[in-house]
Amino acid sequence: MGNVIRIPSEIYSRLEGHAEGFDTPANVIEKLLDHYEGIVHDPTRKSSYKSPQPRDLTKFSFNGKSYGKGKLVQAIVEEYVSNHPEITFSNLLDVFPKHLQGIRGVFIKYEVAQEIFDRTGHKRHYIKSTELIKLSDCMVAVCTQWNKDNIKNFINKSESIGFTITPIRD
Repeated sequence: MGNVIRIPSEIYSRLEGHAEGFDTPANVIEKLLDHYEGIVHDPTRKSSYKSPQPRDLTKFSFNGKSYGKGKLVQAIVEEYVSNHPEITFSNLLDVFPKHLQGIRGVFIKYEVAQEIFDRTGHKRHYIKSTELIKLSDCMVAVCTQWNKDNIKNFINKSESIGFTITPIRD
């Protein structure tokens, strides 16, 4: 039997975000250590996880402007709130549910986003004063953590409520 390591629930939640299929916590930690240590596995070897893929730098056109994934989400949420000035946090969450992004959600209350940044030093949300979105009951910060998979969920939802988003082909 191995050693027991106790970790805060916030860190465990972050680890869950890296799990695939039936990964155990030990498998996820091993993947992170391998990545940190620069260990590259033989591609012919059976592995429980995928090798890192190059970053997806797809740009999108929305309202005549070009955006990367995170800023696209920011622009759409801002536009939606602008069109619905009395919207509350709960109502906005009904429109853009957490699962569209994954573990972090599309947006969170500003105070929570700032606390995450202060505690970890990792900027997971747009938290500059010019980036915050004012709702009728609070300020929210949009998540910066978007990839080629979860952005599809967000775009599909956005298009279903009337927004037009076009990928920009280079």
